[in-house]
Amino acid sequence: MSNTETLPDPRDVAGIPGHALHVAAAQADDAVLCYALQQALQAGDDAGIRAVLCAQPPARARRVARSLAMVLDGNGEGIGLRFFAIPLVIVAGARRPATVPGALPGVAKVAALLEQHGAVGVTRNFGLGNALVSAEALEALSPSALWQSATDPARRAPLDMLQPEAVNVSGSREQVHLRFITGAGITPQHLPSFLESASNIGTWGMALTKELARQLAQPGLEILPMPRPPQPLLLAAQAGRRAQLEAALSLFLGNTLRRFRMAVGDPEAVLSAHRLDGGAGELRLSLSTPLDDSLFEGFAWPLQPQDEVAEVTQLLLTTLAECRVTTVTVLQQVLPERLAGGSVFVAGRMLEALGREPARH
Repeated sequence: MSNTETLPDPRDVAGIPGHALHVAAAQADDAVLCYALQQALQAGDDAGIRAVLCAQPPARARRVARSLAMVLDGNGEGIGLRFFAIPLVIVAGARRPATVPGALPGVAKVAALLEQHGAVGVTRNFGLGNALVSAEALEALSPSALWQSATDPARRAPLDMLQPEAVNVSGSREQVHLRFITGAGITPQHLPSFLESASNIGTWGMALTKELARQLAQPGLEILPMPRPPQPLLLAAQAGRRAQLEAALSLFLGNTLRRFRMAVGDPEAVLSAHRLDGGAGELRLSLSTPLDDSLFEGFAWPLQPQDEVAEVTQLLLTTLAECRVTTVTVLQQVLPERLAGGSVFVAGRMLEALGREPARH
């Protein structure tokens, strides 16, 4: 299998608007970008900030995200309030439909566990919310409200507006869900924040997984809540979605390859790039076999603004290689959301109609 092939980027990259933030993001000087972000935060220009976080190419979006985190973290002087979110990748399965409540019954135990394992560090007034928060709720937070509340205790903390989001588990295959535990702490600007002191998840991740599994347990439910390193509040959704997709890919391949191999042997894989309505894009992995048309499965990776297509392609190829899938075709053309026959995924038998013979790596 070749590791040099890559899928094309299917996203519709629009021209850079004339907004001051986009102009600053297009320049190489980080100081110019940080100043423009600070001005936008002070002006309450949340729409402009959200738009520039989606700037393309992906390297620019990542640079904007890092700069925004730096500006929010550096707001004020001396001691500052730092907001964060801990992504939770939740693998759950049940014999019958089940609902995992959207609030932790023992959040104080979670905070104590993090302190016990040294994750809190020098942070003081460390606190966690008991709500299991969705990625969409984090993305809806006001950047300018976070900026203001970081130095003005009289303002209502934005975390108070985050509502619990239950996890609905269907009674079929295991599924991968994403939630966040949010919190805040006070740290002197010159000392490591919780984001830094808790970055080594190896020291506390397993203990937290066991505690969360205990708190969320219920009869007939298998649940594995896996925490990831804490992230700045406004940037956590991207990191969480990446971790969720990686876990979902592993689960998909484990279950699907077992079924193929028990029935007919190894499948053939097709990697394809699809442009969606509105200009968004997806990379898709399709598994099929010429021996049985009913064995046809697929996995979709929705591209976030910070995703590099070449890097995600390499991840897919590497994962397939680790799973000993050796027949892989990487399509070089951008395909529509649905193919002419209505199919979402690309079976090996469709390659000739798309003008590509199956590649044998």
